[in-house]
Amino acid sequence: MDAQDLKDKIISDDKVIDILESLGMHHIKEVNGKYLTCGMPDGNRQNSTTVYLDNLRVEAYTRNIVDAYGNTDIISLVSFINGTYFSESMKWICDVCGYDYYGQEQKKSRLAEWVKDMWKVAKEGGEDDGEKLKPIDEKILNYFGKYGNPLFFKDGINYETQWEFGLGYDLNFHMITIPIRDELNFLVGVKGRLFKEEIEEWEDKYLYIQPCAKTKVLYGLNKTKPYIKEMNEVIVVESEKAVMQLWSRGIKNAVAISGHKLSKTQAQKLTHLGVPIVIAYDEGAEIGKDDKIDKDFYPNEFNKFLDTQEVYCIYDRTKKILDEKESPSDNPVKWNELYNNYKMKVRG
Repeated sequence: MDAQDLKDKIISDDKVIDILESLGMHHIKEVNGKYLTCGMPDGNRQNSTTVYLDNLRVEAYTRNIVDAYGNTDIISLVSFINGTYFSESMKWICDVCGYDYYGQEQKKSRLAEWVKDMWKVAKEGGEDDGEKLKPIDEKILNYFGKYGNPLFFKDGINYETQWEFGLGYDLNFHMITIPIRDELNFLVGVKGRLFKEEIEEWEDKYLYIQPCAKTKVLYGLNKTKPYIKEMNEVIVVESEKAVMQLWSRGIKNAVAISGHKLSKTQAQKLTHLGVPIVIAYDEGAEIGKDDKIDKDFYPNEFNKFLDTQEVYCIYDRTKKILDEKESPSDNPVKWNELYNNYKMKVRG
C-alpha cells in the first residue's frame, strides 16, 4: 500500500496510539477528539509533539522531523525516531498495526476509486505506475543455486560481488539468474541473462524468469543504502549489471532503475534518501545548446524531482568517451574520467 492508503487505514482503525506507544512516546493524551499530545522518547516535555487525528499531521515543537518532501506526518515521525528509511518506516508501522505491507489496498467504493484515479491522471500527466510489488518465496532460489560465472567476470564483475548479489543459473533457460530484491531485502523477482556472448536477433538477452514490478524497485538499494548515506550521494544507473560493476570496484553507493527512465515511484524513493542524486545512464543522450543537458534527453526525467532536489548527470558531452549504448560503468578508466570531469548539475 502507498503512504496515503496506510494513513487512511491507521485513521480508520484508530491505531495512532498503538504506533505512538510502540515508538516510546510518553504522556499520550487525546484532546477534544481532534488531536493527541505526547512527549518524545528521550525528551522531558510532556506535550512537545502534537498528532492530528484527521490527517496524521505531526507538529514536533522540539525536533525537526521534516522528510525529503517537506512532510511532517506519522511516517516522518517514525523515520526520525527509529532512524529508518521511508519504506522501512511504513513496514514498521504495518508490523505494529498488524497490516500486510505488500497487501491489497483497502476496498473503496467505485466512485472513490474513480475520483482517486482521475486525480492521479491529472496530477501525473496520465502515466500509469500501477504495478503491484509482491514478495515471492525465497525457496525459488534453491532451484537456481548460487554460482559465479565467467561471462560477468569478463564484464568487470568479480566473483565476490556475484556471490554477494546471489547470482545463480537456470538450467532450463540457460540463463544467469539475478535475484531482484526491494529495499527491505524481500525477494520480489528473478531476472535472467542469456548465458552467451553473441545474442541472435530472435533471442531475448534478458527476461524475467519470475515476474517483477520493476518500476517499484531500485535494484541494489537493500545493500547500498548505508554506503549512500556514508557518501552522501546516490548514483543511478540503468542496469543491475552496472550496480555490480561499480560494487566490484569499491563504488557501493549505486542503484539501478532496470530500464531507460525513472518511474514516479523510483523518483520518490530516491528523493526520500535525502542525498544528492547522480544520474549515470548509458550512452544515448543528446546535447543541447551551450554544452547543457538537452531537456529532451529522457523527456521530463529531471523534472520528476523536486525543485530543491540536488541532481547531477554524468554526460559525455564530447561524444568521444563512450561508445554507442555503452554504460559509463563498463570501463573503469572511462568511469573515472566521466565522474571526475563530466558530472553536470541539472537541478537544485
